[in-house]
Amino acid sequence: MATRDNKRALKVIRSLHTCQKKQAGKIDVLCRDMVSAHRDFSSKLATTSFAASYYESLLGCTGLEDLLDTAVRGIRGAVKEIDAAIFLLSENGFDVHIADTGVADPVEKRQFQHWFTRELVRSVSQMNRICSLDQLLHMGLQGSPATLKTISLAAIPLGRFGKAVGFVLVYRPAHRPLQAEELSRLAAVSSGLHEAIGSFQKTPSPNSLRS
Repeated sequence: MATRDNKRALKVIRSLHTCQKKQAGKIDVLCRDMVSAHRDFSSKLATTSFAASYYESLLGCTGLEDLLDTAVRGIRGAVKEIDAAIFLLSENGFDVHIADTGVADPVEKRQFQHWFTRELVRSVSQMNRICSLDQLLHMGLQGSPATLKTISLAAIPLGRFGKAVGFVLVYRPAHRPLQAEELSRLAAVSSGLHEAIGSFQKTPSPNSLRS
């Protein structure tokens, strides 16, 4: 009789252990989902906050040059150690704008004239996604290999629908590769920047570089 009771007790204990393991697994999955959801929410909130602040800074601009300077400064403030060049299509080719930082830049302004052709600038501008360095090289980027090894680089088209306007080229030292989350945050303001640039397009940009 005692042996039969012991067997029943062991069966109940095993059943309880099995249930506990299943519950622990479900709790673990639930916790991971909650952490992931919280991370996604925090990321989206940070992007929304950045976009609101970025657009607010553009509202006070009085001309295209001022707008581009402000746009580049906003990008620098949003991502650590990043710099940016804004490429705009023009009748004669394209214009390149880099706001002056007062410090040494790893890429000289006029290098971009040799790296890009009008056709490449137009092709990148018409893309509906962020272009990595490898993709740009495949499309025809002619940058110096020695220089390209020192930077992490990507191109963000300005506006994903409608007329091609240009793109923002972002880059920073290679030891700090650009992250997808950082690029996504910057891409979130591309359409708004496109609209802001369009409102000043009729005003010449005297200090821009022409190809």
